[in-house]
Amino acid sequence: MRSFAFASYALYFLSGLVITTIGSVLPQLLAHYHVSYTIGGQLVFAGSVGFIIGVPISSFLINWFAEKNVLSMAAAIIAFAQFSIFFLPPIGLIFFLTFLNSIGVAMLETVVATLMMEVFIGRRAVVMSYLEVSFGLGALLMPIISSIFISQGIWRSSFIVTGCFAAVLVIVWQTISYSKDKIDLSETLDAGGLPPQFLSKGRKMLVLSLFMMMILMYTGIEGSLNNFLASIFIAYLDTVPYYASLSIGFFWAAMVVGRVATGWIIRKVTYNLFLFWGMAGTTLGLICFILFKNAAVGYGFVIIMGLTMSGVYSITMVYANHMFPGLARLVTSLITGFAGLGGAIFPALIGATMDRSGTATALWYVVAFAGLYLTALAAIYIFQLNMRKSTNVIDKHCL
Repeated sequence: MRSFAFASYALYFLSGLVITTIGSVLPQLLAHYHVSYTIGGQLVFAGSVGFIIGVPISSFLINWFAEKNVLSMAAAIIAFAQFSIFFLPPIGLIFFLTFLNSIGVAMLETVVATLMMEVFIGRRAVVMSYLEVSFGLGALLMPIISSIFISQGIWRSSFIVTGCFAAVLVIVWQTISYSKDKIDLSETLDAGGLPPQFLSKGRKMLVLSLFMMMILMYTGIEGSLNNFLASIFIAYLDTVPYYASLSIGFFWAAMVVGRVATGWIIRKVTYNLFLFWGMAGTTLGLICFILFKNAAVGYGFVIIMGLTMSGVYSITMVYANHMFPGLARLVTSLITGFAGLGGAIFPALIGATMDRSGTATALWYVVAFAGLYLTALAAIYIFQLNMRKSTNVIDKHCL
């Protein structure tokens, strides 16, 4: 299982590289094609639509092919798309290649996350934090690589880096052997507590819907920052492109540090408490970023947001799986699918808002996304308390 685990981490590392490639060079890409931020938002939207479609495609393919073959196929799709974008074809083809690229990313993330949820039952949060660290390392490294390439005037070479790594993983996954029958039964490490007992199907669906709303809002925030952070520093803080691109690097450096800590923190606190402090800190960081409007201070708040957001995606997924035991494939697919939907809708909205109403207005929209996440989280916590009280009342009557 060790080779399977490391190969899975490598795929999430690839996903991190790919997810920040467009954002790291977006100002240069838009300038090359002489198009606006609205087109940039639509480009991100096209990629996110591909991600949404890639989730059911992966579910269909694993019914016909071995998981490792599906993962090799996903890496091959990413390699083809990245190599093709390097040649800067007409803008219409860029949209298609971004769409295709995201299908590959969705396939690998869905299959790997589902396998982890099924195998590592008692320490899902810890294992997912390792996957997210791998993702964060890739997302951190790409802006640094892109910044170097931008300074040398060869910014499009970023796509060669991701294409080559994806091609290597196509071969690697053909050598991986593993068994899903070997379920990890080692000591439970998460501090998630016992799952609730739903007293009605309606409440169950309502709580699941709230989780979908949470992941929608979170990926709206992360997708907007991934793709427009450099542009925000240029337009809102008057930063030169070279240093603006580094803002994504600072963000993902903090993400990596936070995700390393997540594996330890989640052993000490419950899922809902972890998520509350994470998103509350993010909201405060965003507000301060807007109000101070200073480049040097802005980098500091970017780091704070990276730290506070670092474990939110993985712990939201784990929390949802914890609430609905035995439904790992359904819950993980829904979380991943709605993640793609959030990454599709909100960056497109942010891009259009930056063009029409200004960067400050777009940033306040991002603050609103964080507020809605916290509202849904609070609702789930209240439902949990009510379910526990109802269960206790029933138990007393039975006695």
